[in-house]
Amino acid sequence: MSDQGKSSGGAADSWLGDTLRRFGFLSTMREIHHVKRACRECLQLYRRVQREKAGSTATERYAYVVAGRTGADTNGVNAIIRRVEESFAVWPTERPVNFRDVVQYLAITECLSEAMSESGVRAEVSSVVAKLIPGDL
Repeated sequence: MSDQGKSSGGAADSWLGDTLRRFGFLSTMREIHHVKRACRECLQLYRRVQREKAGSTATERYAYVVAGRTGADTNGVNAIIRRVEESFAVWPTERPVNFRDVVQYLAITECLSEAMSESGVRAEVSSVVAKLIPGDL
């Protein structure tokens, strides 16, 4: 039996399947969904830390969020924060790390470590994070 006999739509099904695979439409949608969920959860955790540890600095709050999200110990948290800094706050111009950087890093690494990533992250993570995470945190 030929491939054409297996599909009810023939050329149309083949074209659509090829197009979706080529652009990774479904995997991109899964990534966007994951990033949105990560943003909501990280922001909720940040707000809780902000309430419970009112005198903490922004960097300390970021560390609490990273620890809460990843389960990392102090050394692991420091390593993640350092990687966030290296990834976002050093190039192209040096600036302090912000919460968007932290959330973006966590979301990307989670996407890459899960089975959803077949060939890297295709979603526009920075634009999703910018829409959901306030810039002043």
